[in-house]
Amino acid sequence: MIDMRIGEYHITSEPRNVIVSIAKLNADGTPKTVMTKAGEVFSERALGYYNSLPQALQTVAKDMMKRGDERVTSVEQYVQKARLADGVLAHCAWKYGLELEKQSQNI
Repeated sequence: MIDMRIGEYHITSEPRNVIVSIAKLNADGTPKTVMTKAGEVFSERALGYYNSLPQALQTVAKDMMKRGDERVTSVEQYVQKARLADGVLAHCAWKYGLELEKQSQNI
């Protein structure tokens, strides 16, 4: 089962889907939380359901490009922003891979 966070994005999996959600944020930029029977959880909304993790990561990258605070006015700025999003995703995928490796060694 996949359960990883990339900033305000949350990627989870079900048997047939990979789900990308985004946390709702407070005015100060911190994720909103709600109290449930299971405890405190982030308030999130689904961005989409995908067949694979690569498709989900592509969605996160595209959404990161669309939601940025700064205005992109040139191709150079767009390329720089795309590289930053790609770097963040690569780091998160590497970190998640380490977690899976640790779990497999504990079995």
